[in-house]
Amino acid sequence: MKYKRIRSKEQYNEYCNLYEGFMFDKNDNYEDEIDLLELLIKDYDSRMIEWYWNSADMDPVELLESLIAQHELTKAELARQVDVSRQLITEILNYKRNISKKMIAKLSERFKMQPIAFSCEYNLRNNPKAA
Repeated sequence: MKYKRIRSKEQYNEYCNLYEGFMFDKNDNYEDEIDLLELLIKDYDSRMIEWYWNSADMDPVELLESLIAQHELTKAELARQVDVSRQLITEILNYKRNISKKMIAKLSERFKMQPIAFSCEYNLRNNPKAA
């Protein structure tokens, strides 16, 4: 069997790279492989989200911090990739701003995750509007 259920970060990265390569190739011969890789990647994402929440009770900000570290990104790199300011990323990571619906969509697309991963409620810190 050429493709199997994703069981490691390395395998996940390999499948993501294959998926992106097939998408850029624009060759109809890869249509079935693209569909299968997409399903396997989504399955892994769903399992990882569930694992994160069950094992560490991570809120969306902690999840984002973890993803930034896993992907070895800087705040500036992430900001460029999702087309927002670095300041916005910093404010989110410092619990000074909520993750908007638009930002949820951008993060979900960037990290190839379901939007629900970034949709849970969490408390802001030092929010002058809350006083």
